[in-house]
Amino acid sequence: MLPGRRSAGPLLLALAWLGSGCATYTDKIESATQKVSTGQYEAAMSSFNELLDVDSDEELPGKWKDERRLAVLERAVLKQALEDYAGSERDLSAGDAELELLDYKSDAAGSIGEWIYSDSAADYRAPPTERLALNSVNMLNYLARGDWDGAAVEARRFQTMREYLESVDLGRLGVFGAYLAGLTFERLGQGDRALRYYEEAMAERTLPSLQEAVSRLAASYPYRGPRIRELLGDGAAGSSGPVPPPAEIVTVVSLGRVPKKVPERMPVGVAIGLAGTFITGNPQVLARSAFKVVVYPELVDSGSLARDAAVEVGGAQSPVDRVASTGSEIKQEYERLKPRIIGAALTRMIARAVAAEGARIAGQQAGGNAGFIVGLLAALGTEAALVSLDRPDTRSWTLLPDQVLISRQVVQPGTHAVTVRVAGPGLAVLREFDVEVAPGQAVVVAVTEPR
Repeated sequence: MLPGRRSAGPLLLALAWLGSGCATYTDKIESATQKVSTGQYEAAMSSFNELLDVDSDEELPGKWKDERRLAVLERAVLKQALEDYAGSERDLSAGDAELELLDYKSDAAGSIGEWIYSDSAADYRAPPTERLALNSVNMLNYLARGDWDGAAVEARRFQTMREYLESVDLGRLGVFGAYLAGLTFERLGQGDRALRYYEEAMAERTLPSLQEAVSRLAASYPYRGPRIRELLGDGAAGSSGPVPPPAEIVTVVSLGRVPKKVPERMPVGVAIGLAGTFITGNPQVLARSAFKVVVYPELVDSGSLARDAAVEVGGAQSPVDRVASTGSEIKQEYERLKPRIIGAALTRMIARAVAAEGARIAGQQAGGNAGFIVGLLAALGTEAALVSLDRPDTRSWTLLPDQVLISRQVVQPGTHAVTVRVAGPGLAVLREFDVEVAPGQAVVVAVTEPR
């Protein structure tokens, strides 16, 4: 048997492995995602319990490894959708304690690319936008339970992360959290602080749902930002004493799912142009590479059905503000990281090509008359085997809600019927609540539909 034929076996096996692929995070949760799309939230939770290696929705994993840090966040969204706010808070708090942050400041450019390129090489590190969203979603859990002090603690965690984002020029993210933090401190009697958060919440657009609250707070507290001045139509200073808040129903509707990551291919030449200075090594060695495309994780639409919502209080339509799009914030952050991701992928390709070239030379020297064939097969086999050990990282918080809508309705104390209709392509969901509101109290109704 020729030496080349002996070398072809491992090569064919490696190429077959590449053809069949290794399951990415997106693949592993595909069944659960399909269940979510049809509103089977409890069944989807069972799928995530398998990933967590637990027997019930109340259990947390004994060991935090692999995708479990993410699976507990996915389960938390489903619990919130099922109105288990305490369970959702517990899962999010546990995930928060275990997640590592993708640090834009201290991590070198190559390290950032590596952390989010290969899930076979490292534990998951959450980008700042996801960590910020975690605090926002958890704040909603506290508010839905009427735990204003707990919401304030989460708001302070949110603020710490926002300050970090501002330090890396991502300060306009987190509009949803800023709105909820403003509501929290408004109801805790910290009006000036509430106005500052409301100013941040209106960073992208004027929010009519804040008109009553901002006008009332501005009569007592002096803070004025440009958006508050625009909303008020004046810059008058506050008076000497606070104005008591009214009874109010605040309905927060979280819809759909943020974009997900899937493996995508890009020609090497295009990738080199995009990655620029984030490449380590000499790209010229890729001329001999058998693989002329870069496979990397790309954000794509999640295919969410829940797109819009209408709110009625006491049978009357209540105006709704589209406060935030977390999906847009994630896309914005990802585009900043994309050259680093492509750079990491190319750096790995260069390392593989160098190893393959070494194998080619060694094969030529050992192959005698068949040296060229042996060297070629050795190079291809080495490169294919190294590629098979690496894969683009598609891990992300897949069930994180995409859109957030908020309605605020001042009401008389007493019991009120709240109706929320969620709509989208082929989707019509009706959620109904009876809400008891005491004098001067705000009650938060949370509706989460990640389908």
